Amino acid sequence: MAHKGLTQRKQRDVRRGVAAWTWVLLTAITVAALTVCACALWLPDRAPATLGAARTLTSAGASVQDYSGAQQVNVVPTISADKELLGNASGIVTENWTDDEIRSGTRVYQVNDRVVVALHTDTPLFRDLKTGDKGEDVRSLNDELGRLGYDSVPGSDVFNWNTGNGWRQLMIDSGNAGTEELSLADTMWIPADVVNVRDWSAQQGATVSAATAIGTVPGTLTKLTIRGGRPSDQERSITVCGVTSALPAGSVEITDAETLRQIAQTEAYASKTPEERAAGIDAQVTFANTIQVLRVPAAAVFDVDGTAACIAVRNSDDVSAMPVQIISSELGASLVQPVNGNVDQIKTVVIGPQLNTLHCE
Repeated sequence: MAHKGLTQRKQRDVRRGVAAWTWVLLTAITVAALTVCACALWLPDRAPATLGAARTLTSAGASVQDYSGAQQVNVVPTISADKELLGNASGIVTENWTDDEIRSGTRVYQVNDRVVVALHTDTPLFRDLKTGDKGEDVRSLNDELGRLGYDSVPGSDVFNWNTGNGWRQLMIDSGNAGTEELSLADTMWIPADVVNVRDWSAQQGATVSAATAIGTVPGTLTKLTIRGGRPSDQERSITVCGVTSALPAGSVEITDAETLRQIAQTEAYASKTPEERAAGIDAQVTFANTIQVLRVPAAAVFDVDGTAACIAVRNSDDVSAMPVQIISSELGASLVQPVNGNVDQIKTVVIGPQLNTLHCE
């Protein structure tokens, strides 16, 4: 029995020794794992063996695209000062046909049973005229009679038979007795072919005097200028308040009187306050004809001077600079046109440090 008890004690001692060594082993493994994790967190990453030094790009693709030049712009109006309308007749107004608008070549009112006709001439009429008279006022009369469809000699500064005949017919059409001599009292000068009028005082029954104001022409739209606009060597179209007109090459202004009149008559323009007009009006500009341009990375364009610049192309082992005109820029790319050469011939352009050694010719 004593031997059996001794054996059991030995077995218990062995089991205790095994358990102790097991705990020691587990502790060592845990410490090693923690050490590896700490090293992974704190030691710098090593670049994968597959990654080497970054390669410097020396070329990039170029593509051809159609370009309409469409862009939103802001146009600023120029408004003329108000103008007074002066009558040349004295007496009692026996009839009045004037409404809010007066057109050149039409009757406006009647003084002592004599009709007064509105006329727009480049040089205002200031005297009676007859056959043989000469001057810029006569030239302006000849031009306006011709524009209205009456007999005259446009461009001539001589009041001849044709001028007198045209004037006589205009008087008859207006309701006056025909005469080949122009009486200043039968006319009233207006500053444009068509004008709006306010403060009209030549109402039926009123007394009027020559050289006195009988109405006012409000300031009119005389010009629209693209704010900060740069002229283009291409003819363009511009649309303002729904009215489209030509914008000649090299111009950033609309000055055509008829176009300006149409714009001024639109609800979009008329509804704006003077302050809103002064702030500018939205408009859109496009090229009259679509052009082909070369799309290149912005980094490929160098030696920029206004719209003039250069790109570089590679021919075999040689690199040469090519003058271009910058048409536009968008989304990190430049749209250019070679000054000489076809855009279809260019497939790649040079980029990178090599451009620093090149100059435009």
